[in-house]
Amino acid sequence: MNKRLLLLWLMGMILLPITRAQVCAKDFSLPDVISSNMVLQQGQDIPIWGTATPGERIKILFDKKRMTVRADKNGNWKVMLPAMLADKLSHTLTISTKDTAVIYRNILIGEVWLCAGQSNMEYRMKLIPQFAPPAKGIDLAAEELKKPDNEMIRVFISDHRKSWKEWKVAGSKSLPGVSAAGYFFGKKLQEDLDVPIGIITVAIGGTRIETWTPREEYESSSLFAPMLDQGRIQGIAPGEIYQNLLQPVIPYGIKGFLWYQGENNCGIDDRLYTEKFRLMAERWRKDFGQPKAPFYYVLLAPHIYSDRMHRHALGATTAESLPLFRQQQICVRDAVPHCEYVSISDLVDDLRDIHPSYKWEVGNRLARVALSKNYGQDSIVWSGPRIKSWEIQNHEAIITFEHCGEGLKTNDVKLVGWFEIGTDEGGFSPAVAEIINKNQVKVYRKGIYNPTKVRLGWHETAMPNLVNSEGLPAVPFSTSEIKQ
Repeated sequence: MNKRLLLLWLMGMILLPITRAQVCAKDFSLPDVISSNMVLQQGQDIPIWGTATPGERIKILFDKKRMTVRADKNGNWKVMLPAMLADKLSHTLTISTKDTAVIYRNILIGEVWLCAGQSNMEYRMKLIPQFAPPAKGIDLAAEELKKPDNEMIRVFISDHRKSWKEWKVAGSKSLPGVSAAGYFFGKKLQEDLDVPIGIITVAIGGTRIETWTPREEYESSSLFAPMLDQGRIQGIAPGEIYQNLLQPVIPYGIKGFLWYQGENNCGIDDRLYTEKFRLMAERWRKDFGQPKAPFYYVLLAPHIYSDRMHRHALGATTAESLPLFRQQQICVRDAVPHCEYVSISDLVDDLRDIHPSYKWEVGNRLARVALSKNYGQDSIVWSGPRIKSWEIQNHEAIITFEHCGEGLKTNDVKLVGWFEIGTDEGGFSPAVAEIINKNQVKVYRKGIYNPTKVRLGWHETAMPNLVNSEGLPAVPFSTSEIKQ
């Protein structure tokens, strides 16, 4: 800056635009999630917020849209940009006070999804040494890092290490730390919808679901309040991750949530996960001002939880703990509106590795759900086979499935595996299973003449080979755990 401009600026005669990183006014601040290169959610009013001196007037200019607001007595302010349609144009946002201006450039309007959970959602595009590479095929995440920048996908990380402070264009420099499942979800949406996509990663390993929900939600719950012990629920304090990672991006405009978590709750044999998920989802939807925002999540993959890290889990889990916990996850769909799940029981190379590879397939499966349920692509087969009904005929169990596409098959050209059959008087026994038409399987066992129950994949190591025409795996079930 030359001396004349500096003098004029000090006299208050000109207002210099500055970048987000340069904002240093005492009481004027903006959240990191508002920055250049961001994607704004189409089709809904968009919150823009920050802090300033109480009573100060803030001007907002988005392209040619002008708005003015005053900071309240606590210094907080917020405006809502009117809803806009997606486009591929570069937009500019200017936020100014009497002596400070911030200009954000290269903003797009499209679809924004928030991707949260523990280490399998945090699992980055650039594989860290602790994680094993995929045993089959090409590492598509590594290949993606070699490609040119994609201006139509933008990424933001709410990072507990505070290393990220702004949105970035997806590319070799920005993607290494981004959730792989989240990125490939966004990539599939961008390719199919041809609109800009924004992906927000909010994930940290080793976290239980309770830490993602504020403590007051547990304190006001008739179910959980009596269980609180010195502010802790089942030994853990609620809300820490919510406060540190999620709150800084609230109430950014989003379309919906992706959730990939549960390993740590499964490890404590949690039988209250469905209700904990309800508390979390209701609070997040309220915070983001989207009461019907979709919540799409991932059923846990096969893993030896009964011998986690060879520590025998202190006797807390058995070989049935995973399928029982997975049933809690499945129940979320009916207990909480606008939720849906995907199964990944076929994506495991090593049953002792709690971090399966092939996160591009996880992202693609989540994207199938969104494309069908939120973007009008009704013809997409978005789930693997799920039990629809069952009956006993001539000492055999006939299982009818839905989500079969063009028909049931196996993914390894072998006999259908992992079915069991049983009676009220006894337990379950391995059974023979045969595909008898496009959506039915016949299950039986010699010597069992009056079966009363049947199940599929009901073991922590189970990787059923029954799939639909799209290759999506059947969802494990037990008729003992579901209502007829």
